[in-house]
Amino acid sequence: MLLVAAGGGARSQCINPIATFPHQEDFESAPNWTPGGTGSDWAWGTPAHPTINTAGGGVNSWCVGGLTGSFYNLGQSSWLQSPCFDMSTLDHPWISFKIFWECERQYDGMNLQYSLNGGSTWANVGAYGDPVDCLNDNWFNAASITNLSGASPKHGWSGRLGATSGSCQGGSGSGGWITAKHCVPAVANAPQVTFRFLFGAGTQCNNYDGVAIDDILVQEAAPTTAAFTYTCNGNTIDFTDASPGCPSTWGWAFGDPGSGGLNATVSQNPSHTYPGPGNYLVSFSTDGPCSVPSSIDITVGILGVTVASTDPTCTGVPGSATATIVGGDGTETILWQPGGETTATITGLTAGVYSVTVSAPSGCSATASTTINAAAMVTAVAMPDTVLCAGASLALTATASGGIAPYAFGWSPAGPLITPTVGGTYSVVATDVNGCMSPPVNVVVDLAPPIIPTATADAQEGCTPLCITFNDGIPGSVSTTWDLGDGVVLTGSTVTHCYLTNGDFLPTLIAVDGFGCTASGTADTIHATVSPVAAFTVPQEVFAEGEAQVAFQNTSTGASTFAWTFGDGDISTETSPTHTFTEVGCYPVDLQVIGEAGCADQAGLEICVEGSYALFAPNAFTPDGDGINDHYLPISTAQRPKSYEFTVFDRWGAVIFRSTDLMEGWNGEAFGAVAGEGIYAWTIRLQDAFNEVHAHKGHVVLLR
Repeated sequence: MLLVAAGGGARSQCINPIATFPHQEDFESAPNWTPGGTGSDWAWGTPAHPTINTAGGGVNSWCVGGLTGSFYNLGQSSWLQSPCFDMSTLDHPWISFKIFWECERQYDGMNLQYSLNGGSTWANVGAYGDPVDCLNDNWFNAASITNLSGASPKHGWSGRLGATSGSCQGGSGSGGWITAKHCVPAVANAPQVTFRFLFGAGTQCNNYDGVAIDDILVQEAAPTTAAFTYTCNGNTIDFTDASPGCPSTWGWAFGDPGSGGLNATVSQNPSHTYPGPGNYLVSFSTDGPCSVPSSIDITVGILGVTVASTDPTCTGVPGSATATIVGGDGTETILWQPGGETTATITGLTAGVYSVTVSAPSGCSATASTTINAAAMVTAVAMPDTVLCAGASLALTATASGGIAPYAFGWSPAGPLITPTVGGTYSVVATDVNGCMSPPVNVVVDLAPPIIPTATADAQEGCTPLCITFNDGIPGSVSTTWDLGDGVVLTGSTVTHCYLTNGDFLPTLIAVDGFGCTASGTADTIHATVSPVAAFTVPQEVFAEGEAQVAFQNTSTGASTFAWTFGDGDISTETSPTHTFTEVGCYPVDLQVIGEAGCADQAGLEICVEGSYALFAPNAFTPDGDGINDHYLPISTAQRPKSYEFTVFDRWGAVIFRSTDLMEGWNGEAFGAVAGEGIYAWTIRLQDAFNEVHAHKGHVVLLR
C-alpha cells in the first residue's frame, strides 16, 4: 500500500468520531463533508449542469465544478473529505456511493482515498482493474490520470460523454449516476479513519460539468454465510450454492470417502454420484473477498426403498406389502399405487403389481414395486409308475409346489413304505403349512412276472474236449449269467462251453429281467474224462533207398492201446514198433491211441525214402496263359532239401527271377513286365537232406 503525504490537506485527530454502522450520508440536510485543496470549486446543493442536472438521490449532492454551468477550475487539486470514523468494530469495512463524472478523459479525474493518521498520509481505496463481484463494482476506470497529483498510482474515474475534439480527450464518461462500491480491508478495526474524494484538473479543456458525489454508505460488508440446496437424480445429487453475499471460493466434501478423489471439489455448483441409498454428511465452506470463511454441515439422503410382500393364501388371508425406506430421516412421505395409501404397510391386497414412491422435502424420491400373486394352489407330483420284484419293498415319494412350504404328504391305502403282494394304485395328497391341500395324484405299482429257470444241457458226460450247449429255459427277455463250474463264466440264454480237464462240474445260472428282478438255477452235473494224447518221434524223416529201417518211439500219454498204419499197407499194435520201407517215396504214418472210457487221439507224420539224386530240366516253355507249360521249373528227386535257390538271368546277367520254394517256377516275367522271346540262363543250388550240396546251371528258351 502506497501512502501519499497530505500535501496541504486537512489534518486532525478524531473528535467525536462516527462509530455507529451502517453509516448513511445522503447530504440532504447538511453538507457534512468538507471540501478543500488548491483551486477547489466543490459545491453542495442541487446540480443544474447541462449533463449532471440531478442529485444521485433526493435533491442535494456534492459537485466539483459548482452546481451550474459547464466549467471546473483550471489547475485545481481539490478534495472532499469525510468526518472521522472509528471502525474498531468493523472487521470487514465496505463503502459504496453514487458518482457521476463528466471531465476530460486521461488528464482530469477523481479517486477515493483513506487516511489512518488524521490526513498525514493518504492511500487509494482499491485499484484500477480490481475484480468485479457483488461487493466490488464500478471502480476506477482509468489507470493513469495525468493531473491527479495527490494519488499514487494515479488510478481513478475519468472521461466524458463527448468524443475527442482537438486536444480535448473524450469518451468514457459515466453518462449518469452509477453506484461504485469496494471493500476497504486496510481500515478494518482502525480507530481513526478518514476518506476523501481527490480531484485533479489541468489548465485547459475544463469546460465540462465536473464530478458529483451522493449517497455514501459505510458499513460492515455483507457476510457470506455458507448455504446450499440440492436436487436428486437417482444416486446423483446436483448441489447449488445458495450462500448470500458474494463468495468467491467454495469447498465441498461429499461424505463419500469411498469415491477417492471425487469426494471433494472446489466447484461452485457440483454434482456427485453416490454408491447407493443412504445418508451422507456433506460439508460446504465458502469465502468471499471481504468476509470471513463460512461452513455448514448438512446430512443429505439418497433415498432408496425396498418392498417385502406376502401373497394371499388359499385359506382367504389377503396379501400385504411393506415398504422400508433407506437413506431417509423420517420426514419422507409414502404413496402407494394403485390405491393411494400413504402408510408403510398396506394390506388386503389382491393379485397385481403395486408400486410405492417415497419423497423427501428436498425433492429426492425413490420408487420400487412388487407383484402380488394370486393364491397359489398346492400341486402334488407323484413318482412315476413302477414295477417291483416279488417280495421287494418300495418307499413311495412325491413332490409339491404352490402354497407355502414345507409340505406334508398323505398316502392311501398305504405308504410311503410298502411291500405289496399284488399290484395296485396308491394315492397321495400334499398339504402346505396353511392347511391347503392338493388334489390327489396316483402312482401304479405292478409286480414283475416270476422268473423260473429250467436249465438244460445237451450232454452230461464225455471225453475232453467235452463241448456242451446249455439253455436257461426261461421265456421272454432276460440276461443270464452262467458259472460253468470250471472257472469259466459266460452270458446268454444259450451258451456253449468245452471242458478240457477231468472231473465233475456243476453249472449254475443267475437270470435278471428288465425290471432288475433275479432268479437262479442249476443244470445236471457234467462228468468230463480227459482224453489221451497221441505222439511219437523218429530219428529222421528222410532216408536213403535201402537204408529206411525206422524205429518209432511212442511218447503218447493216458493211452492203453495203440494202432499203427505205415502208409505202405503194413500195420502194428506194438507200443514202439520198428518198420522198414523198401520203396522210394513218401509214406504217411498214423498212430491211433485209446485211453480211459474209450477216449481216443491220433498223431501222424510223413516218412520219405529217396533214391539216387537227379535233376530234370526242360529246355523251353511257353508262358502264354493257356494253362499248359506256362511256368519253367526244373524238378529234383530231393524230397526235403535243407536249402534251395532257383535263379533266372537275362542275357546281360541281370537277375529277373529268384525263389527258395521247391515248387515255385518262373512265369516268364521280368521286372514286372512280360519278358521277350529268347534264351535265358538259370542256376539251382540245393542242399539235400543228407547235407550234400548240388549246383546246376543251364539255359531255357522262352517262346511266345
